[in-house]
Amino acid sequence: MNDCNPNVFEKIIAPVIPCISEAQNNIPNDATAYTLSLLPFTINILFAIINRIVSVSLLVTDIKTSDNAKSSGLAVASKSMYSEAFVRYDPNIFRSVFIKLLTALSFLQIPEIEHLGQIMLIDGSLFPAISTMSWASYKSTANAVKMHLSFNLNKMIPVQFLAKKGNYSEKRFLKDILEEGITYICDRGYISFKLFKNISDKKAFFIIRGKKGMLYTKSETLQTIIPDEFMNFFSKIKDIKVIFDNDKDNNTYRIVKFTAMGEIYLLITNRFDLTTYEVIMLYAYRWQIELCFRFIKRTLKAIHLMSHSPDGIQIQFYLYMIAYLLILAFKQECHKISDESEVGDESDTDEKLNNSTNKKSVRPYVRGLVTLLGESLKKYWKIGLHWLRVLKNFLLKPFDDNIAITLTRYD
Repeated sequence: MNDCNPNVFEKIIAPVIPCISEAQNNIPNDATAYTLSLLPFTINILFAIINRIVSVSLLVTDIKTSDNAKSSGLAVASKSMYSEAFVRYDPNIFRSVFIKLLTALSFLQIPEIEHLGQIMLIDGSLFPAISTMSWASYKSTANAVKMHLSFNLNKMIPVQFLAKKGNYSEKRFLKDILEEGITYICDRGYISFKLFKNISDKKAFFIIRGKKGMLYTKSETLQTIIPDEFMNFFSKIKDIKVIFDNDKDNNTYRIVKFTAMGEIYLLITNRFDLTTYEVIMLYAYRWQIELCFRFIKRTLKAIHLMSHSPDGIQIQFYLYMIAYLLILAFKQECHKISDESEVGDESDTDEKLNNSTNKKSVRPYVRGLVTLLGESLKKYWKIGLHWLRVLKNFLLKPFDDNIAITLTRYD
């Protein structure tokens, strides 16, 4: 690592190096016993992820033949060395690094929802597994690994995940991660009166889409509050307090029911403080976790598993999550540099963000329910293919303000 004048790749991974170095120092003889010890193993895999290299075999070839890889000083290692490293290291090492980065890195928060508290999107996504991965049983005809993910909507970052066989319970994952005061947003797969009670008993909250045919008794009609400019998106809106017929605890919940783009939505929540529109808007943001999965699986190529062991897959997924945090933090730093170069005053940056997100989008992004953030979301939180391509071309160039500003032009 070149501390005096780091290149772009070194700049991106700089926050994680102290964490990995500390972890390596806690493993006796690791640095001397292995060519691909913890630090070079981590750096090499992060290089592969950022460069969207889909397999260990291609990474080995790239490091041996690519001028970019050679210039980065990456450790030359065989495919078997990577296989051994994925088995040798405890996934908890990478879990600890991931948690430290969540605290150490500073991410922008979406101003529009800051007053609504901490919002977590919950979902699971399948990763195909080869036939020899018998531990990842899913169906009689296929194996799969399911990533269960908790995604912080306020900062647009993954914060917790679990990789298990394809049929591992989604509800169990959510129950195990519940924290007081957080609102969890989920799709229909999480419907369970027992889970509703678990969430409420934890003094947490939920907005979960209901299933067709759920039976309930209305106890109170609530005032429907939706801004006039959004009324064109909805029809047949109802906001009511209910008791579900099959809920043995007879707890009172709230239903927001409406039709959007010809589809009926029934949202169940235990948050009675939100307006009708805020309930709908927060559920509409659930689509962001789908985009996160798509980014990890398709854009960063994590759909291709580098290891086939349970611990190895945990390590791979943690490294993809670490890369996600590092890349997003780097992108937002580039925008901060660009914004400051335009306004000439660091104190104006937050105001500019607020003004940007509060403007009506000139090209609203609608996912079946509501207009989302539009250009500000794209600018500060989305990592697109063109931006990644330019980033790849700049990886070995010395990092400076001009590179930061250039990158911001390819959002």
